Amino acid sequence: MRAPLSLFLFSLLAMGQAPPPEVDQTLRARVTEFYQDHVDGSFRKAFDLVADDSKDFYFGANKTQFKSFHIDKIDYKDNFTKAIVTLTVQRTMNVQTQQVLIPSTGPTSWKIENGKWVWYNDPGENQTTPMGPSDLSAIKPNPDGTVTLPKRLTPEMIAAAAKRIIGQQQSGVSKSEVTLPAGAPSSEQVIFHNGAPGAVQATLEVSPKLKGFRAELDKTSVNAGENAMLKIAYEPEGQPPATEVAVRLMVRPFNQVFTVNVKFADPDQSGR
Repeated sequence: MRAPLSLFLFSLLAMGQAPPPEVDQTLRARVTEFYQDHVDGSFRKAFDLVADDSKDFYFGANKTQFKSFHIDKIDYKDNFTKAIVTLTVQRTMNVQTQQVLIPSTGPTSWKIENGKWVWYNDPGENQTTPMGPSDLSAIKPNPDGTVTLPKRLTPEMIAAAAKRIIGQQQSGVSKSEVTLPAGAPSSEQVIFHNGAPGAVQATLEVSPKLKGFRAELDKTSVNAGENAMLKIAYEPEGQPPATEVAVRLMVRPFNQVFTVNVKFADPDQSGR
């Protein structure tokens, strides 16, 4: 019985061991790079630090630009190949014309993939993700999209209300994917709804560029509770498209990104 007991005690001790310094330094550097990209608003750069099995999740999710971040602690597991990194992040929220700094703390999941630390989405963890905290409580807004706050406001009261407002936001697009025939002129419409308690500014980014392809909004300033119409149109010029097109609708001041993927039907199937 001595050998199994010794192995058991050794494994317990190993679990409590500090990670090799180079492992800890490398992980901290990667976490810092990833979250600094979100402070800078460089979401494309951050995409390179996302695990392969989480790239679709990250690509399609709303992005949050943080004001600052701080690594609070790191818990390693699976022989230092995975880690739960707890961070405190801060972002701004506009509440009744006041810019409020909102802090939130939570765990994020990291693992080694192809020899490098990468962020990944773990549905089992309540994460403070780059898309925002996932456990914020919600309150009901007024019919016009505003939220009634007490007349005598303190910074603490404003911050608490802002947290609840964030959780209530339901801004989004009516479709995340459309299909157009590759061999004939066509168009589609997608509705963007502003569920935030104030006006937002919307802009578009199209990638890759495609001849004959257009995407435009009927308005770029969208008030609380209002909709904006995104019109997508295509007129074939030459060969059928070889790839789909991503139309990204970016919303400020929240730095949200909603993506509509445009696919093109095979010319042989367009008449079906």
